[in-house]
Amino acid sequence: MPAVTQSVPDLLNPLKQWEEICQQCGECCFEKFADKRGRLHTSTIACRFLDVATRSCKVYHKRFDVGQGCVKLTPEVVRQAAWLPADCAYVRYMRDTHNKDDN
Repeated sequence: MPAVTQSVPDLLNPLKQWEEICQQCGECCFEKFADKRGRLHTSTIACRFLDVATRSCKVYHKRFDVGQGCVKLTPEVVRQAAWLPADCAYVRYMRDTHNKDDN
């Protein structure tokens, strides 16, 4: 009998699967700004709830309630978020999924 790689609850919880894609780089937790030409840049100013050493959110369970400007990164948001870095795990996942759909 083949080994099961995911438990049944994980198969039934797409949100948990989506959040597990994140590699917790914390890049989405730094303020962004646009230069005069409209190019986006990441500043060195992190969200006050980001532990910059561990790259973990100190209030993860309630981040959307207390983190002003905290954006829930859904597939729809990631598809349109020009401010996410190209090496973001969500961005790579969406790009790879999109490329698979094109083949």
